[in-house]
Amino acid sequence: MYINNFKCVINDIKRTPDNVPYKNILYWNGAFGHADFYLGFGSKIFERCEVRNCFTTDNRCYLPIDQFDAVLFHGREYIWETQDKPENRSQAQVYIYVNQESPANTPKWIGSDNFFNWTMTYRLDSDIAYTYGMYKNITTNYKMPTVEEVQQKSRKIAWMVSNCNPPSNRKTLYEKLSKYFPIDVYGACGTMSCPREDSNGCYDLIARNYKFYLSFENSICVDYVTEKMYSALNRDFIPIVYGGANYSKFAPPNSVIDVSKFSSIEELAKYLKSLDEDPKKYLSYFEWKKHYIVKRDHKTALCDICKKLNEPLLHKSYDIQKWWSDGMCKVGDDLPKIVFT
Repeated sequence: MYINNFKCVINDIKRTPDNVPYKNILYWNGAFGHADFYLGFGSKIFERCEVRNCFTTDNRCYLPIDQFDAVLFHGREYIWETQDKPENRSQAQVYIYVNQESPANTPKWIGSDNFFNWTMTYRLDSDIAYTYGMYKNITTNYKMPTVEEVQQKSRKIAWMVSNCNPPSNRKTLYEKLSKYFPIDVYGACGTMSCPREDSNGCYDLIARNYKFYLSFENSICVDYVTEKMYSALNRDFIPIVYGGANYSKFAPPNSVIDVSKFSSIEELAKYLKSLDEDPKKYLSYFEWKKHYIVKRDHKTALCDICKKLNEPLLHKSYDIQKWWSDGMCKVGDDLPKIVFT
């Protein structure tokens, strides 16, 4: 067997210390330059999972391709007509479509309608939910900011953004809201600067100086909630969210201000002003932190892959273009009404 002109040395099937064969997972094309899909290599990454007999690699020579239990393809970058495909395929393995970008930012799929068996995306109806974050009900030792600390914040609203004119038309909302409040814009679309490679430092800077943050998504798509919200929730300022998700499924109760719940920007601005002028009312948006934590990691998705691979295999396939894209995003005149009021 040859791959890229190199002779493959096939390994023996490895077993866990309990003598259970590993479920072997192959990363086919990597994700944005990360061969491990940001998930990690080997078997140690599954050590904290309920089911742990899984192993990941990007080495196509590790086993014959059709002997891997699962093959992951990064849907955002896997272009059917230009990229290589597995030569052999077994009915006993699954091909998994992986994507955390929105359909609006994903090239149209023109490949085989039955190529993929499972989906692993941010959408909650995926076979494996691969969300940008999650929240968990747990008692914490969170210490609320004081009224004095809130009053010491000298700025109102911040926004970090580099994509200035995405399909969501978030720029229009920003322009309308900025008539009521000063908004400091960091990044390529504004006049303020903060090192992009130090996003945590930038969010910490905002937490020290601002009361609100615009967590506006670039696409208005079903379940599409990115790190823009979760990074904000881990700090002491209030995210103002704009997207296509039901935020009650993605954010703790009373933790975000959803733009779509307001009939107009004027109504939204009046509400923000009431929070700005009443520190106790403002601080009510942090009460959730006593009872919930927000996490950003891929452990849940990893564990779900391994668990699912150990269950009886259900043979199915997807028309991925239809499932992933059709009717999943709003653009143009279909955007939320608040854009036009």
